[in-house]
Amino acid sequence: MFQTYKKLIAFFLLTSAFSINGFDLSGEGIKLSGEINSTSLTDSGGVIDVVSDNEKYGKTWLTYNVKVNNPNSPDQGSFHGRAIAINNDGLRVSASRQGVWSREGYIYSFYSLDDVSDGNQFLCITTMNLKDNKVEMRFYPK
Repeated sequence: MFQTYKKLIAFFLLTSAFSINGFDLSGEGIKLSGEINSTSLTDSGGVIDVVSDNEKYGKTWLTYNVKVNNPNSPDQGSFHGRAIAINNDGLRVSASRQGVWSREGYIYSFYSLDDVSDGNQFLCITTMNLKDNKVEMRFYPK
């Protein structure tokens, strides 16, 4: 019986910690629309470069280093990357990005956690359409 109480308390503490420090997906987040600027293929995946503009950070350049981790699942994998942005006042920020991706037809979906040099952290949901090179992103703050 005591073990059951310990497990319940541990579960409560763990789930409450996630809700206190979780990402807020209820708002619209920061929107970013851009285009795929270049792609290059490697034996383990490839690199996708995106250029865009957004209301908070200004002109933004992003790199996705895409990996196919499991040859039995070629339509999903992981990625890491970087972002650099310069706003209208000339201020520059950078970000480290890491996450997972999946593909359905021409549409790639990316889910990343981004750590920005200005102290912000975001959950980013990205959709890329490889047929027309359009990219739509939404950043949700921590």
